[in-house]
Amino acid sequence: MKRLLIVDDELAIVEALEDILSLEGYDIVTAYNGDEGLQRLLASKPDLVLLDLMMPVMDGGELLRRIRAHPDLQDLPVVVMSAGRLTDEERRASSHFLAKPFELDDLLGTIAKQLPAEAARM
Repeated sequence: MKRLLIVDDELAIVEALEDILSLEGYDIVTAYNGDEGLQRLLASKPDLVLLDLMMPVMDGGELLRRIRAHPDLQDLPVVVMSAGRLTDEERRASSHFLAKPFELDDLLGTIAKQLPAEAARM
Protein backbone atom coordinates (compact mmCIF):
# COMPACT_ATOMS: atom_id res chain seq x y z
CA MET A 1 0.00 0.00 0.00
CA LYS A 2 1.43 3.36 -1.00
CA ARG A 3 1.51 6.21 1.49
CA LEU A 4 0.38 9.76 0.70
CA LEU A 5 0.98 12.80 2.89
CA ILE A 6 -1.72 15.48 2.73
CA VAL A 7 -0.58 18.90 4.00
CA ASP A 8 -3.40 21.46 4.07
CA ASP A 9 -4.74 23.77 6.78
CA GLU A 10 -8.39 23.32 5.75
CA LEU A 11 -9.81 20.52 7.91
CA ALA A 12 -12.71 19.79 5.54
CA ILE A 13 -10.36 19.32 2.58
CA VAL A 14 -8.00 17.08 4.53
CA GLU A 15 -10.83 14.91 5.85
CA ALA A 16 -12.49 14.59 2.42
CA LEU A 17 -9.21 13.69 0.71
CA GLU A 18 -8.32 11.25 3.48
CA ASP A 19 -11.67 9.46 3.13
CA ILE A 20 -11.57 9.31 -0.67
CA LEU A 21 -7.93 8.31 -1.00
CA SER A 22 -8.21 5.68 1.73
CA LEU A 23 -11.07 4.11 -0.22
CA GLU A 24 -8.78 4.12 -3.27
CA GLY A 25 -6.32 1.96 -1.33
CA TYR A 26 -3.75 4.52 -0.18
CA ASP A 27 -2.32 4.81 3.34
CA ILE A 28 -2.88 8.43 4.36
CA VAL A 29 -0.87 10.66 6.70
CA THR A 30 -2.08 14.21 7.37
CA ALA A 31 -0.66 17.52 8.54
CA TYR A 32 -2.24 20.95 8.93
CA ASN A 33 0.73 23.27 8.36
CA GLY A 34 4.16 23.13 6.78
CA ASP A 35 6.08 22.58 10.02
CA GLU A 36 3.88 19.63 10.98
CA GLY A 37 4.09 18.45 7.37
CA LEU A 38 7.89 18.37 7.48
CA GLN A 39 7.86 16.38 10.71
CA ARG A 40 5.34 13.87 9.32
CA LEU A 41 7.24 13.67 6.05
CA LEU A 42 10.48 12.69 7.75
CA ALA A 43 8.73 10.24 10.11
CA SER A 44 6.37 8.53 7.64
CA LYS A 45 8.39 8.54 4.40
CA PRO A 46 5.43 8.93 2.00
CA ASP A 47 5.52 8.01 -1.68
CA LEU A 48 3.87 11.32 -2.67
CA VAL A 49 2.91 14.63 -1.03
CA LEU A 50 -0.28 16.61 -1.70
CA LEU A 51 0.61 20.15 -0.63
CA ASP A 52 -1.37 23.35 -0.19
CA LEU A 53 0.62 26.58 -0.49
CA MET A 54 -1.21 29.00 1.80
CA MET A 55 -0.90 27.71 5.38
CA PRO A 56 0.06 29.07 8.80
CA VAL A 57 3.29 28.37 10.72
CA MET A 58 5.27 27.35 7.59
CA ASP A 59 3.67 27.85 4.20
CA GLY A 60 3.71 25.26 1.45
CA GLY A 61 6.28 27.16 -0.60
CA GLU A 62 8.80 26.94 2.24
CA LEU A 63 8.03 23.27 2.81
CA LEU A 64 8.52 22.62 -0.90
CA ARG A 65 11.93 24.39 -0.80
CA ARG A 66 12.99 22.27 2.19
CA ILE A 67 11.88 19.07 0.48
CA ARG A 68 13.91 19.87 -2.64
CA ALA A 69 16.95 20.87 -0.53
CA HIS A 70 16.93 17.56 1.40
CA PRO A 71 19.14 14.96 -0.33
CA ASP A 72 16.80 12.06 0.48
CA LEU A 73 13.66 13.90 -0.66
CA GLN A 74 14.73 15.69 -3.84
CA ASP A 75 12.91 13.24 -6.13
CA LEU A 76 9.77 12.85 -4.01
CA PRO A 77 6.67 13.66 -6.09
CA VAL A 78 4.93 16.76 -4.72
CA VAL A 79 1.54 17.75 -6.11
CA VAL A 80 0.74 21.34 -5.22
CA MET A 81 -2.96 22.09 -4.68
CA SER A 82 -3.78 25.77 -4.40
CA ALA A 83 -6.30 28.44 -5.26
CA GLY A 84 -3.38 30.84 -5.69
CA ARG A 85 -0.66 31.12 -8.29
CA LEU A 86 2.70 29.44 -8.07
CA THR A 87 5.93 31.36 -8.27
CA ASP A 88 8.35 30.22 -10.98
CA GLU A 89 10.45 28.54 -8.28
CA GLU A 90 7.43 26.66 -6.90
CA ARG A 91 6.37 25.59 -10.38
CA ARG A 92 9.85 24.16 -11.11
CA ALA A 93 10.03 22.43 -7.70
CA SER A 94 6.58 20.83 -7.83
CA SER A 95 5.82 17.66 -9.74
CA HIS A 96 2.36 18.86 -10.75
CA PHE A 97 -0.07 21.68 -9.98
CA LEU A 98 -3.82 21.32 -9.36
CA ALA A 99 -5.82 24.54 -9.12
CA LYS A 100 -8.44 24.51 -6.35
CA PRO A 101 -11.21 23.61 -6.75
CA PHE A 102 -10.24 20.54 -8.77
CA GLU A 103 -12.12 17.51 -10.01
CA LEU A 104 -11.65 14.24 -8.13
CA ASP A 105 -10.80 12.40 -11.36
CA ASP A 106 -8.03 14.94 -12.05
CA LEU A 107 -6.59 14.35 -8.59
CA LEU A 108 -6.69 10.55 -8.89
CA GLY A 109 -5.18 10.67 -12.38
CA THR A 110 -2.42 13.00 -11.23
CA ILE A 111 -1.55 10.77 -8.28
CA ALA A 112 -1.42 7.70 -10.53
CA LYS A 113 0.84 9.51 -13.03
CA GLN A 114 3.20 10.83 -10.36
CA LEU A 115 3.79 7.54 -8.58
CA PRO A 116 6.37 5.29 -10.19
CA ALA A 117 4.79 2.43 -12.13
CA GLU A 118 5.79 -0.14 -9.52
CA ALA A 119 4.36 2.10 -6.80
CA ALA A 120 0.95 2.46 -8.37
CA ARG A 121 -2.02 0.99 -6.54
CA MET A 122 -2.63 -2.65 -7.43
